[in-house]
Order: sequence, then C-alpha cells, then structure tokens
Amino acid sequence: MSHSEASAISNSYQLSKQSDPLKEQTTVADALRRLAPLMADEKRSVWLAFVAVVVTSATSLLGPAMIAHTVDVDIKNGDFNGVLRSAAILLGIYVCNLFASYFQTQRMGTVGRRVLFNLRNAIFTRLQQLPLLFFNQNKAGDLISRINNDTDKLNQFFSQALVQFASNLFLMAGAAISLLVMNPRLGLATLAPAAGVLVLTRILSPWVRRRSVRSLQSLGGLSAEIQESLSNFRVIVAFNRIDYFRRKFDEANERNFKASVSAGLASSIFMPVYTLAHSAAQVIVLAYGVTLIASQQASVGVLIGFLLYTNSFYMPLRHLAALWSSFQLSLAAIDRISEVLALESNMPVLPAGPVEPGPALAFDHVSFAYPGGKRVLKDATFALEPGKTYALVGPTGGGKTTAASLMARLYDPVEGRVLLGGRDIRSYAPEERTRRIGFILQEPFLFSGTIRDNILYGNDEARNWSDEELAGMLARKNLDTLLSRFEMGLATPVRSVGDSISLGQKQLVAFMRAVLKDPEILILDEATANIDTVTEQLLEEILRQLPATTTRVIIAHRLNTIANADEIFFINSGEIIPAGSMEHALHMLLHEKRES
Repeated sequence: MSHSEASAISNSYQLSKQSDPLKEQTTVADALRRLAPLMADEKRSVWLAFVAVVVTSATSLLGPAMIAHTVDVDIKNGDFNGVLRSAAILLGIYVCNLFASYFQTQRMGTVGRRVLFNLRNAIFTRLQQLPLLFFNQNKAGDLISRINNDTDKLNQFFSQALVQFASNLFLMAGAAISLLVMNPRLGLATLAPAAGVLVLTRILSPWVRRRSVRSLQSLGGLSAEIQESLSNFRVIVAFNRIDYFRRKFDEANERNFKASVSAGLASSIFMPVYTLAHSAAQVIVLAYGVTLIASQQASVGVLIGFLLYTNSFYMPLRHLAALWSSFQLSLAAIDRISEVLALESNMPVLPAGPVEPGPALAFDHVSFAYPGGKRVLKDATFALEPGKTYALVGPTGGGKTTAASLMARLYDPVEGRVLLGGRDIRSYAPEERTRRIGFILQEPFLFSGTIRDNILYGNDEARNWSDEELAGMLARKNLDTLLSRFEMGLATPVRSVGDSISLGQKQLVAFMRAVLKDPEILILDEATANIDTVTEQLLEEILRQLPATTTRVIIAHRLNTIANADEIFFINSGEIIPAGSMEHALHMLLHEKRES
C-alpha cells in the first residue's frame, strides 16, 4: 500500500464538521432502513402501535359523520331519542379513541427507549473497533455528543413524533377521502390550500435540514470544548489562563446559540403557513358551502360535517408542522450517527501466512506517516532477539513512541511489515497479539474501580482469580512489594477523576498489569518517568526476573534506565540506527542537539 493510499484511508476517519450535510440526503425510507436492525426485536410492538393508530384515526373520523347525520336526520325530524342515541355512540367512540391513543403512546415510548439503548450500544461497540488514528482525528466531546445528544433526538422521534406522524397522516387521508365523498367539488376546493403548502414544504425542507445539521454539529463542538477545558483544568489554573478558555468557550457557545436560533427559526416557519392554509380552507368551506345550501345542493349537516372534517384534515397538518422540526433534527442525527456506524477499521486481521524463522520482533523496510504530516519513519529495518533488552533513544519528536506503537500494532505501517514471532503482526487476532505484547504507556490510564480491577484489566486468564490467588501470583513475581505501596492493597479505590492515587502509583499499577501477563515482548515507554530512584531500581530487579525469553524495549531519557541495555537504537529524522555503546549513543544525542 502506497503512502498516498494509506493517508487517504486514515483521513477517512475524520468525521464531518463543516461538510455539506445534504451531499447525500437521508429520506424517511433511508432512515428506517438504517435503523431496521436495531428495531428487529420491536416488530410486534410497532405493529400493535400502528394498529392502535388506525383505531385512533378511524374513531376520530367517525365523529363528524355522526354529527352530520344527527343534524340532518335526528334534529331535523325532532327525534330527541335519536339525538341521545347518537350522543351515546359518540361517547363510546371517544372513549375507544382515548384508550387507543394511550396504548400507542405507551407502546412507542417503550420502543423508543429500547431503540435508544440498542443504538448507544451499537455506536459504542463500533467506536471500540476503530483504530487509534480515529481518536487522534476526532474530539472526544463530539463523539460524546453523538452518543448522548444525537441518539436522544432519535429517541424523541420514535417515542413521540413517529406515532404522531403516522396518526396524523392516517387522519388526514381519512378526512380528505370523507370530504371528497361528501361533495367532490367542495372537497377539492377545501384541499386546494393544502396542496400549496405541501409544495412549499418540499421546497423549504432542504434549507431547514441544513440548519438542523449545523445545530447538531455546533452542539458537538460545544461538548468538545467543555470536555477539553475540564480535562485540562489543572493546566488552566497553573498558568492562570481561565480567560483564554473562557473566551474559547464563549466562542463555541455563541456558535451553538446562533446555529440553534437559526434552526429554530427555520423549523418554525411552517406553523404560520399551515395555520394560514387552515384559515383559508375554512373561509372556502363557509363561502362555497353557503352558496351550495342556497342552491339546495347541500344541507346544513353537510356544511357542519365539512367544517369538522376540514379541522380533522388541517389540524393534523398543523401538528405535522410542529413535528417537522423534530423530524428534521432526527434525520440530521441519523446522518451523524450513521457516519460513525458506517466506519470500518483499516487495520483488519490478515490471513496467517507461513512462519518465517527469525527474531522475536522485526521491522522489514517499515515507513510510517501520520495523516497530513511528513514521514516519521523511513524504510526502517532492524530485529529484536528473544530475551534481550533494547533501548530506543533520540531527540524529542524523533519517532521513538511511534516506533513502539508500531511494535504493538497501535498503528499499521504505510509501507513494509512488522514481524512478530516470524509472522506479519497483522495476522494475529487482537487477543493473541495483546497477550504476547505488553505495553506500559508514557501516560498510564486507570479505570474507575479498584487496584485489583486495573491489574487484571485485559488479562483473560486471571479474571476469575480470587484475591488470595492474585496476591500469591504477585508475590511469586516480586510484585507484592509494589502492591504494598497502596494503603488498602488490592481494594484501594481508583477514581477516574481527582487524585485518589498519584501519577507514579498509576505507573506502578500499569507495570504490574503488564508484567503479570508474562508477555513475550515488553515495551516500556518512559514507564519510570514519575517514579523515585529507589522504586526504579526495584522495577529493574523485577524486570530481570522475567522469563529468559522476554524481549524488553525501553524508551527513557534517564541514562541509568538504559545503561544496561544489550543494544541501543538511535531514532531521529525517520531513521533507526544501531548506536552501539552507551558512549556512542550519548555522542549522537549531543551532536543532534548541536545541529538543532
């Protein structure tokens, strides 16, 4: 794969921020088709809800016909019992309407919640399958907004708007048919204003949709700004730059405010237009209806029925105008959600080829570049033998951490291959690769829970160990001394926020987590940067007691950390060069500093 091809794939992970949201319009059919897998278990509930919709619409349409009949027959003939009979029937119809309406609302509310649950699971599962480059290119706040805000827009649509949409459409269709059956000419005249507003709606909908998408995008940007500010609040306070982040927040908040107002104004434009159409239809019915009565072509009951059916047609139309905003936001949310669900990892597991006898790990003409940047590594070739310790040194930004990340397959090379145990590292399943490679990151991250939870994280073989079994294994590996640094031992609580444990203690936990798995390759990226000298010596002693076949790769700036390495590689300007002795590596570093 060429450098340009790899960059194109990597750049595809940039989620849209300012792109044209209508480049590929999502129709109602598209939206339902995309969401169909998430609704697979909800078919029965949806069908029952729509049966209730039909019942609700039918009972609503029976009322005007009953009233028209009562006026033209019972009242005209002075049949008081007939009026009471009609009133009793109407009461039964309206009670039936009440229960059907409640049933459909309750049923679809439950469906909406379950779809929301499934959708959030689907998005989060998809995010977990994406490579590290995706998270380098997209802000966490925007992803959080897609999971929380965008999915909630869909929940509101399913639990409220969808049933109302269907109910209003059924009611409008029934009312229109009733108007045309009662008097075709008057019916066509009554429906004429609706035809005009529907054409206008068709024309204006793309414009409304654009503003709805931008409103959601700006909300995602606001979430990203808040997340960044809160994550770096310690830095903000240390440099006394609250004004800077306040200004950035104000700018993001202002963008969101303007986009929200713009979307709201665009969506609300339909309501007064539909109200005007309703009023025009009533005027047409009264004027034309009175003319028909005067010419004895219609009765008073028919005119009353027409007015009621006109309301039955145009009131749902006005409700649709109110729902149109929710509908447009839902379509915009589907676009943003579908963008995540459509992503596929560009780091697939390849078929396992023949095993080539050789070193524990090797770079075979490896080149790498981050999207939009220059190459960090150029045609790097080297080999790491089992059981030896290797040090990677070089100036800041020279590519040490990138090389280590390629060893652990956090990224794939643009060109060349990384071989693990004689096989292309891309042919290993993630579970097997992470079992064979331990990686202690420069900035360790611990999850909320306890020290025990974090030590066993990612260790499938030890997940069911009791505290006694885990303590025994830690003792056999001399890791119990590190555990003693925590007041409550394995039960020490860890919080994702605050300072429940220090950065140095986090590195100790990361060290125990990696060593406990007995990896074939152990990569330490500044793993002792926040640890005192005494503890560092203890860690070195633990490393010496690892299995004789474990290959250690150390990235460190402390000279004593790399002094005992079997071989030192100097990394800079995209090249990985054997540095030979410690003295030669220091000479190369000093020369590089003078050159820079």
